[in-house]
Amino acid sequence: MSELPLFKDVAKIEAQHPVYQMIRDGDYAPERKVLLEWSDGFEDRDGKFCHEFQTSFEPCLWELYLHAFLKELGATIDFSYSAPDFVVDAEEPFCIEATISAPPMDGQPAHGYSMDSLPSDFNRFNQDATIRLCNSFTSKVKRLRERYSKLAQCKNKPFVLAIASFDRPFSHMSAFRPIISALYGLYHDEEQTLASGSNEMVSYNVSGVLKNENATIDLGYFCSPEYSDVSAVIFSSLATWGKVRALADNPSAMTVYTTYHPNRGSLYPIIRKISKSEYFEHLSDGLCVLHNPFAKHPLKPSALSHERLAQGFVKDDGELDFSAPDDFLLMRSLMSVKVDKSGGS
Repeated sequence: MSELPLFKDVAKIEAQHPVYQMIRDGDYAPERKVLLEWSDGFEDRDGKFCHEFQTSFEPCLWELYLHAFLKELGATIDFSYSAPDFVVDAEEPFCIEATISAPPMDGQPAHGYSMDSLPSDFNRFNQDATIRLCNSFTSKVKRLRERYSKLAQCKNKPFVLAIASFDRPFSHMSAFRPIISALYGLYHDEEQTLASGSNEMVSYNVSGVLKNENATIDLGYFCSPEYSDVSAVIFSSLATWGKVRALADNPSAMTVYTTYHPNRGSLYPIIRKISKSEYFEHLSDGLCVLHNPFAKHPLKPSALSHERLAQGFVKDDGELDFSAPDDFLLMRSLMSVKVDKSGGS
């Protein structure tokens, strides 16, 4: 096995994704190297992956990231099956199907935006992001029940959905609020917290999210046995182009990383600003595994365990609990300076 020829054009120019074109044509050799390393050992089972990488980009980026993460864990992936995306041969075998939360039909993409796209109402922003995550989750559950559950390689094994957030500009700013709402019916309300002047986060249970004046989407997929066929969800809002740049060996890049981390006993996160030459980020930083307490085939916490990621569990008393490093990566943003040929910026 070897690296995929990701940057050898197979898609027509007019169909190529703008981020793919930027990476291919720009001064991004270290970043291309990261992506090629992620693809090392990945098998293009239907012969379409490179074309899809060049045209849709984000779903393929997420698959490559998951592949790199599984390699980091030392897991063995059986690519002899056409589906689901990852059949993992481990002490406790399990399956993973990957998807992303994508923009609505007429929505702005998660690339090529300006600061004008910054959300002004974070509750509405989080609600919309929750709707997109719910659509991704339920569509894959439908596929699981119609097809994957009938496959021999999936029977009597934990089945994990892996979802990455690419549903709108600044989608990473929602962090874990939408996925926690969708799976556990719990919402952390920053707007109300700030308005109240409270020293504690205002949180409350939510049973649904308003899609429009005529429709409400139910939430709390992991609060009843209805979705017991899903063992866990792997989630990240940070497995993006920013992750690739963070991991690239490019210390001369004129980029400043702003990162947000938990601050024990405070509502406000620890914020760090670090230049690229001094910045370090692990592949698993920002990744979370969220377990279903009603799973027919529970995923053992050790199956996807790594010291840099977070895992969410429902305790016996019904409270949601997390195991995570003290400096877990909640959010990351980048600011770069580009120098033109005349030496100006």
